[in-house]
Amino acid sequence: MNMYFSKWKGFLLSLLLLVGLTGLAGCGDNNDDNNDESHHAVDLRVIHTNDHHSYLDSSSYDLTINNVATRVDMGGFSRLSTVIEEERNDHSIVVNSGELSGTLYFSLFKGEPDFKIFNELHLDGYTLGNHEFDEGDGRLAELIGMANFPILSSNMTPEPASPLYAVKDDIKPYVIKNIDGEKIGIIGVLKVEKTKNSSLVSDDVTFTEEITAANQAVAELEAQGVNKIVLVSHVGYYNDIVFAQNVPGLDIIVGGDTHSLIGNESELEQIGLSRVYANDQTGPFAGYTHDGIAELDTIGSYPTLVTGPEGDPVYVVTAWSYARAVGILDVAFSAEGIVENINGNIVIPIGDTFQQKDANNAYVEVSDTVKSEILTAVDASPILRVADVNPTIEAILEPYRDEMIATQTEVVGSVSETMSNTRIPTAFAAGETPTGSYAGQVVADAFKRTNIAIDVAIQNAGGVRANLLEGDITLGQLIEVLPFSNTVVMIKMKGSDIVKVLNEGAYYSLNSGSTGAFPYASGLRYDVNLSGDETHVITNVEVQDRTSGVWSDIAADTVYTVATNSFTAQGKDNYLTFATVREADSTVYEDTSILYYVPLLDYFESLPDNILPALDLSEYCLKSVTE
Repeated sequence: MNMYFSKWKGFLLSLLLLVGLTGLAGCGDNNDDNNDESHHAVDLRVIHTNDHHSYLDSSSYDLTINNVATRVDMGGFSRLSTVIEEERNDHSIVVNSGELSGTLYFSLFKGEPDFKIFNELHLDGYTLGNHEFDEGDGRLAELIGMANFPILSSNMTPEPASPLYAVKDDIKPYVIKNIDGEKIGIIGVLKVEKTKNSSLVSDDVTFTEEITAANQAVAELEAQGVNKIVLVSHVGYYNDIVFAQNVPGLDIIVGGDTHSLIGNESELEQIGLSRVYANDQTGPFAGYTHDGIAELDTIGSYPTLVTGPEGDPVYVVTAWSYARAVGILDVAFSAEGIVENINGNIVIPIGDTFQQKDANNAYVEVSDTVKSEILTAVDASPILRVADVNPTIEAILEPYRDEMIATQTEVVGSVSETMSNTRIPTAFAAGETPTGSYAGQVVADAFKRTNIAIDVAIQNAGGVRANLLEGDITLGQLIEVLPFSNTVVMIKMKGSDIVKVLNEGAYYSLNSGSTGAFPYASGLRYDVNLSGDETHVITNVEVQDRTSGVWSDIAADTVYTVATNSFTAQGKDNYLTFATVREADSTVYEDTSILYYVPLLDYFESLPDNILPALDLSEYCLKSVTE
């Protein structure tokens, strides 16, 4: 009874607040939607995806099935849509927590195939994420104009000078879905700081603090007689828990942004997966904290139970990333809007072709007998599901996929002078023609341009696998330069830590035989002593101001935003401080999900006439090299 009382107390307070703010004279209104007795119990199925980052196709993935490493064709919207249609019913809503950008699909087509797919999925709500603004207000306005589904954002308001102002009426703070005669409120909220600092959103868009926006949206919904409320957020798993703890009236929170994989630990382990959430959280909302969240009894569970500020249960879910999974959550609401029963998990759709290693350690297709055993295990798994591709989604993707494949053989630019990839530089004096990996420098320059928040970029020489040869260059050749499945990572770290991590990679490259660890950088200049000790291979480090272009000595205590690849960000190639800084505070770390070669393609496309000029020696990272 305390739960019910608190729910109605919150409802009445919200109603009074809304009436006071808007001056509505509701006393004589004969509409009985706001009467308590008009509500009834209802079952709701929430079907949700998030953080697909324009990974539209299926991809190979190694799972464990029957205790054997098994390569499967996983995810992709052709298979996800099949699961969605199988699970959809007249008591369901289908929502997406946002996030475009990251693959060649986005580089070439800027979200168009993504939104066509979402049109076909008939979404009930799509919350904007920070990467929706990666091409600026204008392109996002065009995408919103394409959408036949509700675009949600309760804390983002375009001003008249923004191109988004033309579609402002299509950006809803919330929508109301009628399920069996009962109103279900669906609210959208994005992470303000991350959007403002890590995208190309203009200054002509204003933002409202997240908790404030959520409270206001809940109050407006409750004033309209809605007591069953779903928040579809793009703020991160821990911040979703902050929402649950601080916003009365929320019942279900469907999240995104941090790519968290949650669920039953043993069920995940049976297929070779594990929970992922602890190290990928963005910072808390201003004035709030993540203290104690990691110690919650239900942390990592699907759904994650949180006690709301008035004692009501609130449930948080999210569904991994990269179109690998879809969440299916069944909720039983009481008439009073309390969740009385809840159950669900993520579903990972896979194809029906399987590969396992043969005697030569090569993956080959399994025999019919083994395949039958695998299919039996898949049927028994609550997470895995064999799903056919959806021909309608395939028809949408096919022309874009064909063009994307054809693009790999087309010329995307040209190189005016060969940029060689000599990993370890040889001696040269300041003012002389420098040695080393010019190609590594170009890759670092491309990484630095990935995001306006990036101050410097660091690239290990071994992560660059080919020279940039003089003459025309195709996309396929760019991929040969950066062939790995790495992504671009951003880390906030002190100047002293930047100097330290440069020395870690450089010393290791000179003394371990792993020459590929040698660091090249953009926005940094330094002297190199090939005979230096662990802390003095890299010295006299300068940093370039990303606004003025002025060079100055790096400041030990100043925090800079560093871009690197996801390999070195894990501490690999002895870049240990990257991992140490992340482990000390996971909120300083962000995986942009942008594929390794994509910034290099974007860089060429941004150059005048798509021509890579000769290296600007004044901005080359190596000032001098001594033996």
